[in-house]
Amino acid sequence: MNNEKQPQKKGVHIMNEKGLTPAVCCTLAFLTAGTILRADIKVTAVKGSVYVRHNVQEQWVSVSPGDLLKPDDSMKSGRKSSATVLIDDKTAVIMPEQAIIDMADLRTLTKEELLLKLAMERIRSVPDKSGDDELSIPRTTTIHGSNMDQHAAAGAVDPEMGTMRMKGTEVLFGNGFYETGILKAKELFRLYPDLSSRINDRLMVAKALEALRLKGEAMEEYIQLGKAQLTDEQRTAVTKRLELLKGER
Repeated sequence: MNNEKQPQKKGVHIMNEKGLTPAVCCTLAFLTAGTILRADIKVTAVKGSVYVRHNVQEQWVSVSPGDLLKPDDSMKSGRKSSATVLIDDKTAVIMPEQAIIDMADLRTLTKEELLLKLAMERIRSVPDKSGDDELSIPRTTTIHGSNMDQHAAAGAVDPEMGTMRMKGTEVLFGNGFYETGILKAKELFRLYPDLSSRINDRLMVAKALEALRLKGEAMEEYIQLGKAQLTDEQRTAVTKRLELLKGER
């Protein structure tokens, strides 16, 4: 009987080192494919140049008060421009100038949904070393469905788009959409590495995780922040938050 240990395929071995088998990866991909937002989204006010991109279309078209938007739509505002959307006739969200917001992000997620999507985002952040005989995980996001993959991949080559999308992410945090804000920020840090130098945005992610009572995830964010180039004030704030979290039972 041949007792020699059979070599593992390189790609699978890489994922297993992180405790993720191919079956787990496939399960995560299925579970994080995204749920469709079922909400009425109405544009109630527009100032200046504001545009919408419908579903997988690449063209941006002007938006007007009274227009109804769908979850697959995205909005973009120009210089000195803004817009207001009303969700389910009760939640008003103001979009500032030079921002991009995906309508699918105007929602909350359960803790379980968020943790699953965070796990998938960590997988996508692993350096791509895939080959013909290796396990390959898509590097673009599937948080909001396959239609968003094309836009994320295309936009990654344009730093200005990344900055506008991050400004839209700040709107999510400001309106209490912490779950989708966290996921969008992490996606943007991966697609646009230069955005990782925006310490205040990274702090927003850590604070949002705290607000959602995800202590372990928040601590990890602060630990990673501690390795970045911080001002004395920022380092003091990060150290204080870590000490407080470590002291909690």
